[in-house]
Amino acid sequence: MHTRLVVRWNVMKLRSLTLLLSLACAGSALAESPEAVVNADTPQKLAETKASVEGEMAAGGRYEFIEPEKRQQVEALFHDMQGMLEKDGSVAAMREPERLQLFNLQEKLNGVLTGSDSQRLVCEKKAPIGALVPVKTCRTYGEIERQRRSKDRYFTEMKKRSQSVHGD
Repeated sequence: MHTRLVVRWNVMKLRSLTLLLSLACAGSALAESPEAVVNADTPQKLAETKASVEGEMAAGGRYEFIEPEKRQQVEALFHDMQGMLEKDGSVAAMREPERLQLFNLQEKLNGVLTGSDSQRLVCEKKAPIGALVPVKTCRTYGEIERQRRSKDRYFTEMKKRSQSVHGD
């Protein structure tokens, strides 16, 4: 069975994290950008962004389904970025090689968070059972994960019930 997944990235809501990317590329011209949600060009502002992301990793948050190893990766990336900003004081004070390094760390962080974004739209195009014509269905990553976890809980409960009935 062939399944084609089409992923559409929801970039609009990650603008606060992509600001560092823009700062690395455009320098101080970004302060005038109306699209910038958070101006994280200092250690304090990055710490505020980090606190916001950590809040979104809690139950019910945008990144609630982030895997433990990816959560650790996010923490490490924020730590590295924070260290760079504390060393130089701001993006504007960094030399070009440090800006590039910060840019690469930020892009890696955005990639991890985007993959774990519960609002990310995932579409499948496949033929339903008994049909020949493929149908496109789209759901958010959060909906897919909730359904998967619900099924896992159901099968675990059924297995426990079966074992208790049969005395296994």
